[in-house]
This record gives sequence, structure tokens and C-alpha cells, in this order.
Amino acid sequence: MAAGNTQTPQLTRAHRVLIGVVVFGAVIIAGIGFAGSYAAVRELALKKGFGDFSYVFPIGIDAGICVLLALDLLLT
Repeated sequence: MAAGNTQTPQLTRAHRVLIGVVVFGAVIIAGIGFAGSYAAVRELALKKGFGDFSYVFPIGIDAGICVLLALDLLLT
């Protein structure tokens, strides 16, 4: 089989700027989502009697979601 003449597409400056805008927007949206999730889960943990652990519990929950999502994407 002969190798095909494939070329990698070159990113223009406009592409790079657009990628930067999308990444920036995604970070902002993720930050808002994390803040809301943290506040809601922490409040629930306080009500359920988690004590001082309620400050780190929401981080563990969000980290677990990220890890399982990454695992799902990897296995897909």
C-alpha cells in the first residue's frame, strides 16, 4: 500500500485566537459551576453533621466526577 499524501492542517492566527477565547470561556463557566456546586454540597454536608470535613468534601465529590468523566472518555 502506498502512503497517502496527507497534510496536517495549519492553524492560522484566527484559529489560535478563537481557541483561546473558547478555553477562557470554558474556564469561566467551569469556575462558576464549581463555586455553585461547592456551596450547595458544603451546605448539605454541614446539615448532615460532617463538621470540619464539610469544607473538603465538595472538592472530593467534584474531583471524583472529573476523574470518572476522564476515565469514561478514555475507555470510549
